[in-house]
Amino acid sequence: MQYPSAPTQPPKPAAPESRSERPASPPAPPVASHPGQLEKEAVPPVAHGRQENGDKETAELSGNKGNLKTPDHLQPSFREKIFDKSVIGDLAKRDVDHEDKGIKDKENAFNFDTDEFKFLIYNRRLKERIESIWIYPPAAASKGIYGDLIIRFTIKKNGQLGSVELVRTSGHKSLDDAAIRALKDGAPYWPLPKEWNLEGYTIEGHFIYTIYGYYIR
Repeated sequence: MQYPSAPTQPPKPAAPESRSERPASPPAPPVASHPGQLEKEAVPPVAHGRQENGDKETAELSGNKGNLKTPDHLQPSFREKIFDKSVIGDLAKRDVDHEDKGIKDKENAFNFDTDEFKFLIYNRRLKERIESIWIYPPAAASKGIYGDLIIRFTIKKNGQLGSVELVRTSGHKSLDDAAIRALKDGAPYWPLPKEWNLEGYTIEGHFIYTIYGYYIR
């Protein structure tokens, strides 16, 4: 009795050979045939026009050394110029001259409260004359606006009003204008006494506005 033979399995196909892709090797560095060859090849050639420009700039710099300008970052700044010793000295001298002039003008100016006897009677009459004309602005009084100001004015030898200067404002134009207007409306005043021997009499009047009234001193 014969038994059937076991079926034979077909042969397995052979697995394809795996080929791993490897990066190409970098090219080998060139070998110098003699020393100094690689250094020459590594340095890029300089353009002919650029070299000429460099030579030209060098020649200009060497030929015009006296005309070279100082770079901006080395030039004196605006702050350095402002605080230069000579500039500060000139400004200080101007301030001193201005202060001296102001002191002289102030020394020549009197006020209504002067202690000199010869001015007492004239000052009292002058003060009464101005206060009789001077009016507190109604709009300012109704709003409770007050303040004080100083006016420097000069009475000429013949009694005419000379220069009028607002030395210190009250901070309110209406109050300043009312005081100056009264001073001008009161002119002309009395001629200066001959024994004073003055061409002009300068006074600094202190005009004061308060909620209770107004007066000069």
